[in-house]
Amino acid sequence: MQGTGKISEGRYIRLDNKPASWHKNSKDNPDRLSNPSAAKSSYTDKFYGKYGIVEKNHSIAADKSIISKKSRVSIEGLGERVADDSGGGTHSYHIDNFLGSGDSVVKAWLKSGINHTQRAVKYLGVT
Repeated sequence: MQGTGKISEGRYIRLDNKPASWHKNSKDNPDRLSNPSAAKSSYTDKFYGKYGIVEKNHSIAADKSIISKKSRVSIEGLGERVADDSGGGTHSYHIDNFLGSGDSVVKAWLKSGINHTQRAVKYLGVT
């Protein structure tokens, strides 16, 4: 978990500090803390990304070398979004659009026909 996650009780939890380095999986993406016992977390009612709070249908995760922190963009077919997160799997021109959480959100997104499509992205400036 790099930002916010839902635990089995249905509550949300966020990682407050990153006391150690991340272990990387075979695809070179961070998948767990090297020293999880030193991590501190707290309950929350908001979702957090690398740059703070992320909002449903507003926030994206993007490679910061392509779309810088807190940049506003317009994505064809989706509208305006803000780069509120960098994400562990957002390399090069890949963008993750934050739609909320839960199985119903994932199922709706997969059925939408937008997932894994190429879209025009227009840079609008930094917020």
